[in-house]
Amino acid sequence: MGVFSIWKGDFIMPFGRTPVPAECGADGIVRIRAEIAEKTIKFVFLEYCDLHGIQRGRVITSERFLHDAKTGFMMSAISLIRLPTGGVPSMEDMPLSVKFNGLRFLPDLATFKIVPWMKGFASVIVDPRDTNGKCVGYSTRWVARVQVGRLKKYGVQIFSSLEYEFAVLSANTLKPIHNKASGHLIKHFLEDWDYLEELYDGLQNMGLEVEQIDSEGECAVYEFPIKPSKGLQAGDDGFWLKKTIREVSQNRGYLASFSSKPFPEFGGLSGHFNHSLKDMSGRMLFYNGNRSDKMSKTMRHWLAGLIHHAPAMVIFGCPTASCLRRLASPSRATPLYPNWGIDNRRCSFRVQNHAPENTYIENRIFGAGCNPYLALAVNIAAGLDGIINELPLPEMVEGDGHSTDNGLPGQQRFSEKLVDAVEALENDTVLCDALGEEFIRPYLNAKRHECDREMEAIRSGDSAFYDRNYLPYL
Repeated sequence: MGVFSIWKGDFIMPFGRTPVPAECGADGIVRIRAEIAEKTIKFVFLEYCDLHGIQRGRVITSERFLHDAKTGFMMSAISLIRLPTGGVPSMEDMPLSVKFNGLRFLPDLATFKIVPWMKGFASVIVDPRDTNGKCVGYSTRWVARVQVGRLKKYGVQIFSSLEYEFAVLSANTLKPIHNKASGHLIKHFLEDWDYLEELYDGLQNMGLEVEQIDSEGECAVYEFPIKPSKGLQAGDDGFWLKKTIREVSQNRGYLASFSSKPFPEFGGLSGHFNHSLKDMSGRMLFYNGNRSDKMSKTMRHWLAGLIHHAPAMVIFGCPTASCLRRLASPSRATPLYPNWGIDNRRCSFRVQNHAPENTYIENRIFGAGCNPYLALAVNIAAGLDGIINELPLPEMVEGDGHSTDNGLPGQQRFSEKLVDAVEALENDTVLCDALGEEFIRPYLNAKRHECDREMEAIRSGDSAFYDRNYLPYL
């Protein structure tokens, strides 16, 4: 790709090699040993994210963790590419490390956390390495780390957060705990306050800065927006948020579902990706006060990249056959076209430009079922392409983002079919190259397998297919 410069007044840095994660340090082990002793920790969850953003791993004793943390833990590689139900799609030329052998999972000691809702437990995120010590390319956390590293080599850092909505269901019936749409009713806040406060406390204790608690328009749907974080930390924040909400809910006999379309009558659950760029000194790179739209040249080309690659983003924003139902019967605020507008909730990309420190892009394609690491990675890859190739920004939508009568030529509505989302990614060589063949091959293989299963369910009239395969897991 070579070296490129970004315009005077924004930043100028060359592209370089992708950084590798820091190794386990002695200081980290000392700190964790003291914390384990102080909190009387007996067990440690070794956790990682699969392709669908679902937490997987194992539990070991704290003694073994302290003994082997520097060398890592052998675990099966196959779970990295499992389907939500736990099955593994067949794949030609599957790497031997996946098919037969294990991988060495090294803990990122900076992610070690005490689990406040489970006495005597801690948790840590682990990264898989092959026999040569190399991070495997089908680890979604590694895919995100590579893209963050690309930005860093340009002297740029991304700050982002995901606004995950979730439906609170009875674990026994898989039905919402309320049978009427909340519509932001204070009544439901009061009815659920003990539960909501426990979620808030859990999130805060896991190091997530909750800004507010929202009750959405559907039955028993809530949202805990958190403050943006820098780089890979935002992906980790999404990981911890889902873990916290799922497990605290489970302890109360609830199922917290992040399925983007849990029920046909629901408008859909979103996972909007909010982000902005800064240089290494902390200067905002999206804001230009001399323009009427307050958008810098960097922001305009970055946004153009997002729009250009939006069709291929759909498979990451709505990653399952169930999630894509969000586009089939959209709510009033579900995006339908690859477009943008200033403070326009009906567009795919909602620009906020109130002040230098509050100028950012909200990618509304992403639903609650998205993998937080892949959301981070694909937005960086698309935005960078816009900057590298100075892609022109299409006209802004000033009216209804769902309407085709807005004067924008060549717009094509997003398809709600998984097979079309797969094809869009296959045809986007820029995103495929950026994310890497080692990731793209198993990801597309899993998606093609889901396409086949969905078609079989449709042909056989299996109306419970979506609930059975996605609702309890996402």
